[in-house]
Amino acid sequence: MRVPTLGTDPSRIPAACRALLAHRRFQMLSMSVILLNGAVLGAMTFDGALEAAGGFLHWVDHVCLGFFTLEVAAGIMSFGRKPWRYFRDGWNIFDFVIVVASFMPGLRENVTILRMLRLARIVRIFRSLPSLRLILVAAGKALPKSAGVMALTGVVMYLWAMIGWIAFNSTDEEHFGTVGKALLNLFQLVAFDDMGNVMRDSMAQNMWTLPYYVVFILFGAFILVNIMIGVVLTSMDEAQKLDDEDGEVSADTALLLDRIDRLQNTVDKLAADQERSRSFTPFR
Repeated sequence: MRVPTLGTDPSRIPAACRALLAHRRFQMLSMSVILLNGAVLGAMTFDGALEAAGGFLHWVDHVCLGFFTLEVAAGIMSFGRKPWRYFRDGWNIFDFVIVVASFMPGLRENVTILRMLRLARIVRIFRSLPSLRLILVAAGKALPKSAGVMALTGVVMYLWAMIGWIAFNSTDEEHFGTVGKALLNLFQLVAFDDMGNVMRDSMAQNMWTLPYYVVFILFGAFILVNIMIGVVLTSMDEAQKLDDEDGEVSADTALLLDRIDRLQNTVDKLAADQERSRSFTPFR
C-alpha cells in the first residue's frame, strides 16, 4: 500500500494517517517496538544491566514511548474532523489511556505505577497480532459459558469428597480426614498431579479407594474436562466469525472514508474555483 503524500493540502492528512496505520511495514514496526519495549523492561529487572547500561535502557524506553505517542496521534488524526470516532474502539481507548498516563506528572513520579504502565504497553501486542487477539476474545466469550461447567465440577467434587470422607475417614485420615483434605485429593486427580502416588498411598490404607478413584477420574478428569474443551472450541469458532465480520466491516469503512475524502477534496476545489470566478473582473 502506498502512503499518499501530504503536500500542502491538509485534507490529505486523514487519508495519509489511515494509509500509514494500515501499512504492513508500519504494523511490523509497531510490533517490533512493543517487543523491544518488553525486552528493555525485562533487562531493567537485572541490577547488573542497570549499572552497565541503565541510561541507554531508559533512553530506549523513552523512544518507545515516543513512537507509541505518534501512533496514537496518527490514529486520532486519521478520523479528520471527527476525532471522537477514534474512541469508539476499546483498543484505541486502552492505547490512549496508557500513553497519556505515562506523561501525567502525578503518575510519572510513582515508581510502581510507572512500572505498571510500562508493563501495560506490552499488552498492545494483542492488537498487533490478530491470532493473539482472537484467542483473547475467545477466552472472554468462554468464561461466561464455562461458569455452568465449573459449577457442575464444583458440585460433583464436593459430593464425591463427602462420599470419600464418609467411607474412608477412619482408614485413611491423611487423605480423607476432613472434607477439605478430600477435596484437595480430588483436585490432584483432576489436574493429574502425582495421581499414581496418591492412589497407591490410599490403596495401601484401603483397597476400596481404587474404584472410588477410578469412577471419579472417568467422570471428572475426562467427561468434565472434555466438556470444558468443547466450550472453548465453540467460543473460538464464534470469535473467528466475529473477527471475519469485523474485517469486512473495517474494509468497507475504510473504502467509504476514502471516497468521502475524495468527495470532500472535489467540493473544496469547486468552492475555490467558484470563489475565483466571482472575484474575476474582465474590465479593470
